[in-house]
Amino acid sequence: MRKTEVKSDREKFDVEVAESFISKSWGLSLRSSGRMLFVFNRNTGAKVDMMLLSKPLHLYFLDSEKKVIEKQKAEPWKFDPRTWKLYSPENKYRYLLESFERLEIGEGDKLEFEV
Repeated sequence: MRKTEVKSDREKFDVEVAESFISKSWGLSLRSSGRMLFVFNRNTGAKVDMMLLSKPLHLYFLDSEKKVIEKQKAEPWKFDPRTWKLYSPENKYRYLLESFERLEIGEGDKLEFEV
């Protein structure tokens, strides 16, 4: 899988890039560490599930200008169906950055990366 560097005003880090249907479907499933940048061809309202994850994820939704429009903390699904939540921002987004660790990124921050 291809990697790229993401820069914010406060930090820079490497991420895996998910561009294909399969890489977007699997994401960080069955892992316990890592960061992934999901790249969509156009704005999307795709929802994120936490079915095959054992740890929480920090989700950073970005618009087509690479500006963070919303961030959320997603909890893994348990056996109780009441925990089966789907995550998405209020508005459509173009990029999604997922990380097991909380990043020094806030809503309104503009990120730099090559896709």
